[in-house]
Order: sequence, then structure tokens, then C-alpha cells
Amino acid sequence: MEYMISDEQEVLVETVRQWLERRTDLAAAHADRDRTPLTRPADFRAAAELGLVGLLRAAEGGTHTDLSLIVEELGRAASPLPLGQAALACRALDDAGFAADVADRVVTGAELVVPVVPEPGEPQVAAAAGPDGGLVLHGRIPVVAGVPAADRLLVAAVDVADAPVLALVAAEAPGLERAARTVLDLTRDFAGVTLDGVRVAAGEWMSVTRETTNALGDALALHHAADALGAADRLLAMTVRYVGERRQFGRVVGGFQAVKHHCADMAVDVEAARVTVRAAARALDADDPGARRVRVAEAAAIAGEACSRVAGTALQLHGGMGFTWEHDLHLYLRRIKTGELLGGTPRHHRARLLDLVA
Repeated sequence: MEYMISDEQEVLVETVRQWLERRTDLAAAHADRDRTPLTRPADFRAAAELGLVGLLRAAEGGTHTDLSLIVEELGRAASPLPLGQAALACRALDDAGFAADVADRVVTGAELVVPVVPEPGEPQVAAAAGPDGGLVLHGRIPVVAGVPAADRLLVAAVDVADAPVLALVAAEAPGLERAARTVLDLTRDFAGVTLDGVRVAAGEWMSVTRETTNALGDALALHHAADALGAADRLLAMTVRYVGERRQFGRVVGGFQAVKHHCADMAVDVEAARVTVRAAARALDADDPGARRVRVAEAAAIAGEACSRVAGTALQLHGGMGFTWEHDLHLYLRRIKTGELLGGTPRHHRARLLDLVA
């Protein structure tokens, strides 16, 4: 019962699902295209008007559990909208206590801000003292989701004393380069970020605790897992429908015992991912750092591997149809496989979990 969602959350899920069905165009992901981001400003503004971006702010009263349900629906729809990242950026600005005006604009959909946090084990962005109380940033983050369409980036960095800071950087700031990346996932926008002497004015950065940046990194990892959960659940539904319609040797293939077993395994993996993701979201809401670390590591490790297995089995059960480029299955498989490498790999989080509980 701990992981059941409320009636209000059920309504939230259904509302977001219907809205995304009208707003998501998978044909755009299939098509050859230029460097134009898939994220459309009008869609982001519409999502903000629905209250999906600012729900983690104190005045809105939303929770990480609510946000994870929204992100799960983004994965189910294969939407390019970085709503989870934008919501976490707003919350981080509020918690750090600066740039409230920027957070206000994000909540209304006037600006898109996404967090830029190095992946676990990667070099940190370096922040040196700049003129008039500002900062100068140097560093490189190879791949970040949502960056191509962003107006500003919320960069996690460390100063000369290895103390963490958060800095707001305009996407067109001198010294900042966004290089669009072509990755396995065709449904979202990705870019590498290089900061070469980027100046941040006083008032647009803040020293924070290590716990603040750790919590932001954990929240991002959780929402990558929630996104994969949504995509895996969609693949399960697509596969069950397909094997119930496809006929071979005079009967539907879903009637064969081996196919039934594979579908059952997929369902078990989806439920295992769902339980761990919801447990991690509730740990984030409980504001217990120890429990948060353990639950997020569980979710990223278990859900990451489980959703990847679902994607592989879905591909096999679709037979030759699954290997055709035109089938939507490819978009979800690619999204899951890419998400498996974001916010720390399942292998990283499994090792982290062992360190935490040993």
C-alpha cells in the first residue's frame, strides 16, 4: 500500500497522458531533420500553464512523487519536453536562495532552464573568482539532455576550495558552447556543453552545501529511471497487443507458452522498476539523505536493468516487424538504452548501493 498513488495523482496521470497524446509527434523523431530542437517553446509554455513545471515550489505543494509520475508519462509518450529537469532547476534555485525572478519565468513558461550536472566519475566544472564578486567557469560536460532548447543552464561547479556552487549561465553567454549530439535516442534533444572562461555575474551564483548538489544529482538520476519506466510500460502494452494479433501456424503467437512466459517476465520487470522508482521518489520527499541515497541507488540500478530487459524482449517478440526502422518500438528501445547511461549507469549505482549498505 505504501507505493499506491492517490486518487488525485491518478487524475494527474490521466490528465498528463491525454495532454501528451495530443502534443507528441513521433513522426518528427523518425524523420530526418536538421539541428532544430524537438522541444517546441509553445509546448513548454502550455505545460507550464498546466502547472507541470513549478509543482515542486513551496507555493504549489507538489512532491517528487508527483513529478516522477509526470516524467513517467513523458517516457511513455516518448516526449522531448524536459519538464522534469526544468522543475528540478526551479526547486534548486529556490533551495539555494537566488534568482527567484528566473524561477518565476520558468514556471510561467517564459524561459527554459535545465540543470547541467556532471555524470558520476566525470570531472567537475571549475569555478574561479571573477571580477566584482562574480565567477569564471571552466569545464566540459559531454552529454546533457534538454540543453539545445534551453534559455539558461543551471551549472553545478566547485570552487578552488572544492566547495560546490550553483551558477546560472545564459545559453548564449560568451565562452559557452553547446554542441548538438547525435545519440542513440532520437526522441530527445542532447548537447555537449563546454565552458571556456564563462563569466557569471554576482547574484547569479550561490555557494551551496555538498548535500544540495548531491540531492540534485540523485533527483536527476531518479527521473531518468522514471522516464525509462514509462517507456518500458509502453513497450509492454505494445508487445502484448502485438502478440495477441500476430498469427503463426494458424494461431496467435501470444497463445504459445514461451511467448506468455516472456510477456510475464516483462510485466515483472516493469513492476519491479515501478516499486523502486516510487520508493525513491518518496525518499526524496521525506528529506532523509541516508534513505534517499539508498533508494535512488536501488531505483537507478534495478529499474535501469529491468527496463533494458523489457526493451530487448519487446524487440524479440515483435519478430521481423520489430527490426523495421519505421516501427515506433525502436524509439522506445533507444530512449531506454540512452537513459541507462544518464545520471550514472546501473553498474555505478549497484556499486554505490553496496557501499551504502555494507
